[in-house]
Amino acid sequence: MSGDAYQPTGYKLDSEDLETILGPLEATVLKEVYNKAKPVKVREVFEEMKTVRKIAYTTVMSTMNTLYDKGLLDREVTEGRGGLLYVYWPKKTRAEIEHSAVKTIMDSLIKNFGEAVTSYMVDMQNKELLKGNRKV
Repeated sequence: MSGDAYQPTGYKLDSEDLETILGPLEATVLKEVYNKAKPVKVREVFEEMKTVRKIAYTTVMSTMNTLYDKGLLDREVTEGRGGLLYVYWPKKTRAEIEHSAVKTIMDSLIKNFGEAVTSYMVDMQNKELLKGNRKV
C-alpha cells in the first residue's frame, strides 16, 4: 500500500458497507462511479441518482469534488457541449479503500487498546478453531 492510502476520519458502527467510513451521499456517489466502469461526467452520475432520490446537480458535483480531495476519485478536464468539464474515475479499487480503512482503524485500536485487541483476536481465533471453521 502506498503512502497515499485512504485514511478514514471516522468509523460509524451503526452503518454498513462504505457508509461506515464515508458519508451516505459520498458512498452512494462512489458506488455510482464504480458501477459505470468508465470515466464519468458529473451529469451522468446526477442523472442516475435523480431517478432514485431528489438531489441537485451541484450536490453531486461538490460530492465528487470531495471524493477527489479525499483521494478516492481522480479527474481530468475535457471538452464538453457547454465548454470544459471534469470527468472522474476511481483512483482506488474498493479493495484498496477497504484495506486502507481496516489498516487505519486496526492500527488505531492496537495503539490505543493493544492488549484488549490482542486478547479479543485470540478469543475469536479460538472460537473458530472450536467450531472447526479454521481456514487454511
